[in-house]
Amino acid sequence: MKQKLLTLAIAGMALSGCQTQAELQTAMTEAKPAPASVKAAIVRDARDYLVDPYSVRDAEISYMQFNKHSKLHWVCVKANAKNRMGGYTGRQAVEVVVRNGQLVGNLPNSPACNSPSLKWQAFPELEALRQL
Repeated sequence: MKQKLLTLAIAGMALSGCQTQAELQTAMTEAKPAPASVKAAIVRDARDYLVDPYSVRDAEISYMQFNKHSKLHWVCVKANAKNRMGGYTGRQAVEVVVRNGQLVGNLPNSPACNSPSLKWQAFPELEALRQL
């Protein structure tokens, strides 16, 4: 598990480090809403990734970006969920890396997710885990 997280973190750093500021701004301008298939994959994987996926609230997803250098897409997901002690942690951001429509990595607290240029939309599909 730790090996997988390390690999994902390296992939995320490579993803954000290869673009110039101008290229990143262009990617954000050209961004489109995440497709339903990517949202569904994020919801599916949240069950394994989060300690208490059924406690998710205040969820948002960014528009999907494309990195021309790495040929990877990425989105950011912000949500508030309970930790191991049963308390809410506050909204945390995770960058999710997508290749050919498949989730291939994530980077918690990615600096890319703090960009004021990101476009966000509600993510009710993730919050719907509370209903299960």
